[in-house]
Amino acid sequence: MIKTIGLVGLLSSAMLVIGAEKDVLNNWEKVVSTNDFAKTLVSVRALQDEWPAIHSVKHAINKDAKNALAQTGYRDVARTFLLGLERYEKVLREMPPEAFCVGAGALLDARERFLKNPGYINYFISDAINRVIYVNLGERLAKVGDVPTCYDKVVERLAEFRCDWSLLFEITNQELGTKQMAMAEIQAMPLKDKAEAIGKMVGQEETFLVFPQDIHNLYGLRLLEKCSLPPLLTRLSSADHVIGGLLPALLSYRRKAERFSPTDSFQQIQSILGEDTRMSPTMYNGGQPLAASLASEALRFIDTERWRMALYFSDLLGITKEIIERFEKEEAERDAEREAKQR
Repeated sequence: MIKTIGLVGLLSSAMLVIGAEKDVLNNWEKVVSTNDFAKTLVSVRALQDEWPAIHSVKHAINKDAKNALAQTGYRDVARTFLLGLERYEKVLREMPPEAFCVGAGALLDARERFLKNPGYINYFISDAINRVIYVNLGERLAKVGDVPTCYDKVVERLAEFRCDWSLLFEITNQELGTKQMAMAEIQAMPLKDKAEAIGKMVGQEETFLVFPQDIHNLYGLRLLEKCSLPPLLTRLSSADHVIGGLLPALLSYRRKAERFSPTDSFQQIQSILGEDTRMSPTMYNGGQPLAASLASEALRFIDTERWRMALYFSDLLGITKEIIERFEKEEAERDAEREAKQR
């Protein structure tokens, strides 16, 4: 499990930041330093200071000592927030429907604050928020019983932040600090070439969206300590499939089906949703996927242990310390080779 850090340790990295930036950072520290995460969410929404663009530890901004100290301080705040989010997920899981919707709404308000100035860490936080909401909402939609109307609003608000190929290129360009590809060039590119193009930018094969070389960085809070773009892009693209496809399709089926069972077959679902009803494209479906297929996929997925593992708070079951060490050694070798080429 993730190791927690004390408030004293968090503050030490920020005390060296000076001026107006220190005041803003101190204010953010204060609103996330409570054990009452519901209170933290209220404070995050009310705080006047903006959350800035926070990048990885290897971003060019860290070459300036003053900026590097501030960025480290904000990453510490992000860690504290995410540790609180992990605890809050367990509380959210047990909430009655209306309270769950209120909690989800507060989380989505916080997501808006973190996304106002996009950055590597900001997208990581936003993805973690999305996953806490959709994992719990999916489990609720897969249970027999009434479907509260407030769930519709949660699904709608989740989809206000959708990932697409242009966004993946934008994040990659921003983090690498170079305009390796112009947006017009990206948009004109055939779909089948986009993954290969990003893969080349991050030094991996186009299959990185399914199985990045540094897959171990998907789990826990490893992305806070590293510049590990492929796992971040993997997280964002896979979450889009749920947010833009699986959840809306399953909700539509629950709304239309007079009788429901989590074991309903594809044929049963199709008879309700129709043979030609389509959903909007997702990162994993370039066309317009069949609504019945997505709803059926959602029910099958939610019924597996992989559904909860999508939270990524803890290390992947089955990956031993030895495997992690091997992955980290290979990662260090790739980083050293990449840095040598840049000299």
